[in-house]
Order: sequence, then structure tokens, then C-alpha cells
Amino acid sequence: MSTYILNDVSLSSSSLFQIDTLILTPEFALICEVKNIAGELSVTENPPQLLRITESGRISGFPSPLAQLTNTCQLFEDWLTAKNINLPVLGCVVLAYPKQRLSIFKTTVPILFPSIIPQHVRSLYTNQPLLSTEELQSLAQSIVKEHRSYAPNPISTTYSIKPKDFLTGVDCPLCNTLGMTKKGQFWVCPSCNHQCTTAHQQAILDWFLLFEGPLTNNECRRFCEIHCSQFTRQALLNMNLTPVRATKNRGYIKQHTQHR
Repeated sequence: MSTYILNDVSLSSSSLFQIDTLILTPEFALICEVKNIAGELSVTENPPQLLRITESGRISGFPSPLAQLTNTCQLFEDWLTAKNINLPVLGCVVLAYPKQRLSIFKTTVPILFPSIIPQHVRSLYTNQPLLSTEELQSLAQSIVKEHRSYAPNPISTTYSIKPKDFLTGVDCPLCNTLGMTKKGQFWVCPSCNHQCTTAHQQAILDWFLLFEGPLTNNECRRFCEIHCSQFTRQALLNMNLTPVRATKNRGYIKQHTQHR
């Protein structure tokens, strides 16, 4: 039976929406809301929120994946309806880390690890296809054709948060502790002693999610807590960012593509 798997899909119905992974079959469409968040996770119902607790005890809050999934499924249903396509839209939440610990209230939404997805998809088949092979191919082509780049508004603008209210520093990619220090060519985590040469790159990408560009050398050093102007200049040049303005006041902007 024909199956199409599309990643990082952005479409528009009543509003723009993004799908991490979309699995299309003749019987149903399955939307996978993927979470790449390390640490111990807890999903609350009221308020709908995802809490992450790191090994160091730091607690961070994120939007509820269940609420996000419900909204995305509804928007994709609306998109299909507008095209007179009758296809059930199902959803699941996928946790990227197989050893993740998760605490969640009772829900009918499947919470899966990547290795379980094929088994879950097979369990959904009823041998009652609603679309022919040609119709399914046409649907997949329409999605690809209507896909558009997703450029989310900066969080500071969306939620009216002042720049000084955001924590600064570089996150450890291993334990997610904030505040790695630059020692020679390495970033060193004060919590787990993990060493990495490229940890600042994620912090720079995070800046573009939080604030409006362009990102200057001074602002990059402030946000990443970097002391060396020359290192910062080279780091920005290595990020494939687009330089704007004259050399003296040069800043960098990011050409938005799919991001989550």
C-alpha cells in the first residue's frame, strides 16, 4: 500500500501551520508532533504545558505538545476540506530520545518513540482505502507544491518580553545546563564537564527565535557571554548568515526555513 512521508511541512488554511512529520496513506493521514527535548518531561493538563527538568534540577516550560497537536490536526483537516478531500487526520506525539522519562495525565493521544512508529502505523490500517493510488499521489504533490517557508515571529515580540528578561549564556547540548564557559577552543559545561567546540551555534540560532535581527557582534557576545570579538565574528561568518549594513555596524540576519 502506497505511503508518503513528508517532513517539516508548512501550509496555510485559516492560519499558517507547521507539521513536523506527515504520514499519508490511502486510509488516513497521521501527524507526528516531534519533541527533541532532553531531560525528564512532564505534561500538565491545566494549564496545558510541557515542563522539562534537567539533571541539575533546572525547570523550563514549553507549549503542550498535545495542544499543539490538536491545533495542527484541526488546521490540516480544514486544509483537506477546502480541497474536498475526505481523509481522517490522526495524531501522535513522538519523543526523540528513547530513554526519556515522561509524566503525563490520562490521554488517548499516543505517545511514541521513533522505533514504535512503523508498528503504530500498521495498527491503524483497516483495509478500507478512501483514496486511490493516483489520488494519494496527487495529494502528496499538492502538499509539496503549497508548502511555504515558515518564519515564526520572535518570541520577545509575540509575548512582549523585554530582552533583559531572557537568560543569557550557552546551553550544554548534553545536559542542557545553561552557562557553558569558553576555555581555549572548547565550551565546557560547569555541571557535567561536557566539552564541545560548537555549542555556541545553537545559542545563536536561539537568538533569532527570541529577537528580531540583525544580530550584531556586540549583541552576540552579550547573549552568548563571549568575551572575544574576533571569535564571535568568525562564529557568525561560519553560520551561513546574511551580512547587512556596513562593516563598522555590521549585523547578520537568518534566512528562515523550517524550524521547531
